[in-house]
Amino acid sequence: MTDRTLYLYSYVHFAELKLKMKSEGKVLIAGHSIKDYAEELPKIPDKYVIDISHWVEFLADHKDGINSIEPLILHLPEKIIFLCDDRIGDIALDIFRFCFSSSAYYYNVGMQESNSKGGSTKSYITSSLNNKKIFISLTEEGLISFFDSINTNLIGHRIFKTELEKRLKSFRLFNKLGRQKLFSVFLMGESGIGKTEVGRIMHKALGGEESLCKISFGNYSSKDSLNSLIGSPRGFIGSETGELPLKINKSDVGLILIDEFEKADNPVYNFFLDLLEEGKFSDSMSNVYDLEGYIILFTSNLTPDQYKRRLSPELRSRFDYVCQFQLLTNEEKKDYIHRQIESIIQKFEDKLHTTISEADKKTLYDIDYLNFTNLRKINRVIKEKFASIAPNYID
Repeated sequence: MTDRTLYLYSYVHFAELKLKMKSEGKVLIAGHSIKDYAEELPKIPDKYVIDISHWVEFLADHKDGINSIEPLILHLPEKIIFLCDDRIGDIALDIFRFCFSSSAYYYNVGMQESNSKGGSTKSYITSSLNNKKIFISLTEEGLISFFDSINTNLIGHRIFKTELEKRLKSFRLFNKLGRQKLFSVFLMGESGIGKTEVGRIMHKALGGEESLCKISFGNYSSKDSLNSLIGSPRGFIGSETGELPLKINKSDVGLILIDEFEKADNPVYNFFLDLLEEGKFSDSMSNVYDLEGYIILFTSNLTPDQYKRRLSPELRSRFDYVCQFQLLTNEEKKDYIHRQIESIIQKFEDKLHTTISEADKKTLYDIDYLNFTNLRKINRVIKEKFASIAPNYID
């Protein structure tokens, strides 16, 4: 028996771990590659880190193999670091009970380190309060700015904006009282009328500088959607790391946009049923993501009747605010077009250090918005018009 520690890592952070070790001049090798480094390992033990995860998986089914692997570990210098995937850390300590006396996390990325004689305890929490810009943490001045940004940048939908402000203020109060962990909105209506834009505007209003955490079920196949969302276990054919945990970790804002929700399947519906109730979820590797204070925005092209038929009463009851988005009026479309064109003109002139002529501006604004209901099509026309006048200003 030795006093050697087996160091653990979370698969979610494995890529980050490798970068850290590389920056420190360390070389990560798999256990089965030890023989290739037999001469160098004893000479510069500080340089090498050995991952024994594959050994553990092999020995779990071929226990006799321990007789050839255990002596290799015992005869290597104490300074060499041994790593293992924390999902099989307890199994590793049992199999290599004469090689390692305890475990600890090697790289503390949101990990609570644990040492134990018989195993290790993981408590990885991605919290909304941990370096995230969230609605409930806004100051009174920030709150005013947040709602001003939504009212200014979201064209039309007056009733929605009024009701959203009222309900978010209620959420802010009940969250402080410990009665509501997160706030969920379900927006339905025709495609291209501004539902997804609400998420982008909220993200910007909260001060988001990193990418928006957006999941689009239009990109998923119905088969194995839940595995794609939260990850699949080791050995499963498909993605091992889910899109939702990855994007939550990358985003700096406590906001999640779930687009085209109607295209999800029943396992995903059940997942969100639990998430909206508990305010947290576990991915496929048992990492827990606490979404305290988050806003989750669901969008869908369902009609109200389809909404009632497609989603269970239990799931519908979990949404804090359900709203059907309406088509913009002609005046609202006109306002939208002018704002979009003004913004692009400003960026165009600043970038090229030029001034667009009045004649070209007239061409840009000349859009027959009466024939459009879809904002995406309007944006396409605007881009085409800019493309037509751009050569006049590029040398």
